[in-house]
Amino acid sequence: MVQINDFLALDIINNLPLTFHSAKDLRGRVESLPSSPRWKSHVIPTSHPTKSPAVLYWWDPLECIASLFNHPLSHRLHSSQGEHAWEMQSALPHGTTLLGTILSSDKTCITALSGDRVAHSILISLANIHMDIHLKSSSNAFLLAALLPVSKFIHTNK
Repeated sequence: MVQINDFLALDIINNLPLTFHSAKDLRGRVESLPSSPRWKSHVIPTSHPTKSPAVLYWWDPLECIASLFNHPLSHRLHSSQGEHAWEMQSALPHGTTLLGTILSSDKTCITALSGDRVAHSILISLANIHMDIHLKSSSNAFLLAALLPVSKFIHTNK
């Protein structure tokens, strides 16, 4: 904390238009940011022996959608297109929004050099987010919602 305060006290830093002027102010701003969903896990029982336990990791999908909706870049939401979507939207109470959900999956190497662990990542996003934001990987328009394990079974020779 002292080092951060010393850094913030430098003349070159003092001239910047920062909204915080001490380590305590900075920490308060960080703590006020919305939190992300919490990871959950479950060991999947298998009927045959595996080299390591099959563990499913996931976030609650509704918490993922809420996190995406509350992300600062989601202010660029656009209305769903299509006549059926407009009919559905008009049937909703005032102040609510119809949110389309996008799920995608891909095989991912978790540890290439130390155990060759593989999983299928499940990504979630909102269809209401503009395409120009979806296309930027730095925009965090997709969240990793789950990791489905790919188990390696132990084969016994008879």
